[in-house]
Amino acid sequence: MPGDQLDISSDPERQESRTLRPSKRFLGVHFACCGRYVRVYVNFDETAYVGHCPQCSRPVRLQIGRDGTNARFFTAY
Repeated sequence: MPGDQLDISSDPERQESRTLRPSKRFLGVHFACCGRYVRVYVNFDETAYVGHCPQCSRPVRLQIGRDGTNARFFTAY
């Protein structure tokens, strides 16, 4: 019968919740040790951005300062 099917893909509530979800904050880091670029994300306490080199697992931690910076990309040596 016409109208007996539900089209989930056009459900406005699902679309709205997807657009309102905040994106996770990240910085771009180039690891000079292995020539790799990765995103590092803010930690649970929101005190630093933490991550590691995807090839050699060298850790990186960027403290979040009170005054901050406009830079979004960094190089870890």
